[in-house]
Amino acid sequence: FETMPLSRTTFGPWREGRFVPALEVAEKDNTLFVKADLPGLQREDVKVEVLPEGISISGERKEEKEEKREGYFRTERLYGSFERFVPLPDGALLDQAAATFKDGVLEVKVPLGAKPKPEARTLAIE
Repeated sequence: FETMPLSRTTFGPWREGRFVPALEVAEKDNTLFVKADLPGLQREDVKVEVLPEGISISGERKEEKEEKREGYFRTERLYGSFERFVPLPDGALLDQAAATFKDGVLEVKVPLGAKPKPEARTLAIE
């Protein structure tokens, strides 16, 4: 089946037999927003960790489909764990980070502290 041209492992959220959730990362109003498309998952299937280095989104996907029609019966089972990592910029306020999950979409918000402005200086020429 892996050689079939329209195998689910070659496109969409399944690549090389692994589930890879799509991410959208944006910064607006001094807040970093990360959205992950996790269709078919429940809040309990997902783990979010906010670390000084970045945001880790992980979990396990279990998908089972059955189709019964006259003359045949088909079942598909797709299982697999996933992890996505988004680096955080300096000044991220980790203690104020929050996550919500609704309709298969995880949204993580991390407020960003004031960014230090680089100071202008004169360089000595050697």
